[in-house]
Amino acid sequence: MDAPPLSEDELNEIYNWVDTVPLSRPKKHIGRDFADGVLIAEIIQHYLPQIIDIHNYSMAHSVQQKQYNWNTLNTKVFRKMGFQITQKDIDAVIQVIPEAIERILKVIQVKLDMFLDHQEQNQVQKQEKPNEVQKNQNQVNNQKPVHNNKQNDKDLIIQDQKETIEILELKIQKLEQLVKLKDSKIQQLTQKIQQAGIK
Repeated sequence: MDAPPLSEDELNEIYNWVDTVPLSRPKKHIGRDFADGVLIAEIIQHYLPQIIDIHNYSMAHSVQQKQYNWNTLNTKVFRKMGFQITQKDIDAVIQVIPEAIERILKVIQVKLDMFLDHQEQNQVQKQEKPNEVQKNQNQVNNQKPVHNNKQNDKDLIIQDQKETIEILELKIQKLEQLVKLKDSKIQQLTQKIQQAGIK
């Protein structure tokens, strides 16, 4: 990607940002100091030590070594961060063209913020997943008593119905007994009537 031009406020912001990072050598002339890419590697290491091996980058005076450092940053580090800078911008930095390094630093600052935000979101999601599992488990556990309560209610209803059936069966038995008694009395009365008629 092409590094965009910067306003004066953005330039000052970049200088202040670079000053917050502990570098191995003092910043005297930012264009020359950053031309070999080593201090860029140190800034990346400060924020994302896991994606860079600082030993791959050595101070350089030759254009060839500077190119090597920048190409290594581009292919092994910037790519992991989701961007790459153009050869034109690399050449401009190596040649110490005014504000070339500041424009690269701005791109790196923006991409670093995005990468760190993405990492933080991933971390939050990882932490939320076990919590979500626990939450789901709690929901299941909370649902179990409800199921048990429903089962208990069903058992109570069945028990009540059984008792009602037993009571009704007893009543039927008593009614049957009453009917038998009445039949027996009717029979006796009928016999008496018959006997009386014969007399």
